[in-house]
Amino acid sequence: MRFIPCRRVFVTLALGLLTIVAAAQDITPPVPQKFNLHSNILNEDRLIWVRTPRGYDQGTSSFPVLYLTDGPDHINEIGSTIDFLVENGRMPPLIVVGIGNTDRTRDLTPTHWDQRHTDGTIETNPTSGGGDRFIDFIQKELIPEIETHYRTARYRVFAGHSYGGLLAIHILITRPDMFNAYIAVSPSLQWDDLRTVRQAKDFFAAHSELDKTLFFSLANEGDTLNPICDGFQQFQKLLKTRAPKDFRWDSARYHDEDHGSTVLRAHYAGLRTVFAGWQFQQDDTGLPVGGLGGLENHYRKLSDRYGYPVPVPESLLNDFGYALMARKKVDEAIAIFRRNVELYPGSANVYDCLGQAYESSGKLDLAMANFQKAVDIGTKAADLHLDTYDDHLKRVTAAKAAKKK
Repeated sequence: MRFIPCRRVFVTLALGLLTIVAAAQDITPPVPQKFNLHSNILNEDRLIWVRTPRGYDQGTSSFPVLYLTDGPDHINEIGSTIDFLVENGRMPPLIVVGIGNTDRTRDLTPTHWDQRHTDGTIETNPTSGGGDRFIDFIQKELIPEIETHYRTARYRVFAGHSYGGLLAIHILITRPDMFNAYIAVSPSLQWDDLRTVRQAKDFFAAHSELDKTLFFSLANEGDTLNPICDGFQQFQKLLKTRAPKDFRWDSARYHDEDHGSTVLRAHYAGLRTVFAGWQFQQDDTGLPVGGLGGLENHYRKLSDRYGYPVPVPESLLNDFGYALMARKKVDEAIAIFRRNVELYPGSANVYDCLGQAYESSGKLDLAMANFQKAVDIGTKAADLHLDTYDDHLKRVTAAKAAKKK
């Protein structure tokens, strides 16, 4: 659900879903910031991009982090996909950390391999096999740097494409505790004659339980005679027979996509897999099942599953409150908006919403107090909707004065 400023909000019910339309929404996508990080492990500078969620600088919340190979190529694409899913209540906002390349083959391959082709020729990869040093860089230098300078929650996702997908699976089976979830797009599992697949077989045999999530995919990259397809199918078969308890995984083939175009669809499906069950249940009228108690119970379960506090989103409680107001259940709406104030006391928006509910119920003194609070907080924060909050305060002030005459 997106942030909804409490101004001229129109509530309609269509197909059992609550739709809220608000004017003057900030739709500008976050712009990734970049910095150079010197690595003593790699003995070089690495360019890093960081994309924070919309409104990050105005808030205090902590967020899970997604680490991404081929950063500049994919950070805006996966960032927009995350934004879309967040707006539809399918996942939480994430900080995305994109890692730039210097020697891609060196960093993303776990072993040295000079590939022998069927015609007898050899394709040399002289710098290959530096994957573990690159993982050391991520684990010992990059992650501490990000966690020092950004508000991070204790949930991490690793996503990679092609060699990056190979590296994702290599990290899973060699250092599984580095990340909670993995997205491997068209992983190059053919590398070193399927060595990673063979290692995965031993790894899964040694782990009866594994509380991790993996999504991997393949595009139209050949049939079973194609090495990358063979690796995908063998790994898929392995998981069907050897997946440990509590290990959540899914896979997909995109026959109408190629090795490059598949990334968008795979990232979407991968994020849906990682955050499966994130969306709350609605009844036939579009209201949350179980009311406020049901909502809070749902988010408590998400907190337990993902290992960090996940409060009910401010915008979701706004939506719920306005849906109740549309049904003339103003007292119930007031209770929802008051809960939003308790959860988000630093937000001008929540006081403005509560003020409108009190105004609707004829409690003008309480409405005025909350509108004033919205104006005070909005002024300090340079809130984009300050003029709206101020208009609401002037309106109820005038209404109270007219009532005294």
